[in-house]
Amino acid sequence: MKSFTPPTLLPEKRRHARVVFTRTVRLFVNDSLLGEFPARNLSMGGLFIDNSTLVDVVDGECQLELHEKGEHSSLILKFSAKVVRVEQPGVGVEFTDMEDDSFMFLQTMVLYASDDPVGIAKDFLEDFSLVSHVEKTGSASG
Repeated sequence: MKSFTPPTLLPEKRRHARVVFTRTVRLFVNDSLLGEFPARNLSMGGLFIDNSTLVDVVDGECQLELHEKGEHSSLILKFSAKVVRVEQPGVGVEFTDMEDDSFMFLQTMVLYASDDPVGIAKDFLEDFSLVSHVEKTGSASG
């Protein structure tokens, strides 16, 4: 008996799993605040900013701030990013740099919001081994 594998019509191009993320981010271009906009989803690689007015405004590098407020503390998370996808109703950005606190928060958010936390944890380990290899050898290739 042969097994059947259905054809993939639209292959997944994203390297990182996305999770629903319903927070507001502050968007800066050239150190000027453009405003606060809702984010639709988040991954370890970036996020989608849901606002149709950004399609004609943002192109290239930008900075993001996320303000997290807890019961006893608050945290401002900062990310450098670049626009990699422009479509109605918003823009997809890829993270290019972030502070350690922002990276740890990002991992936590993706892990807890995921339907597959074990798969996400495996991705973290793969990313960690790649970073360790690059730090040791100075190259991502073997």
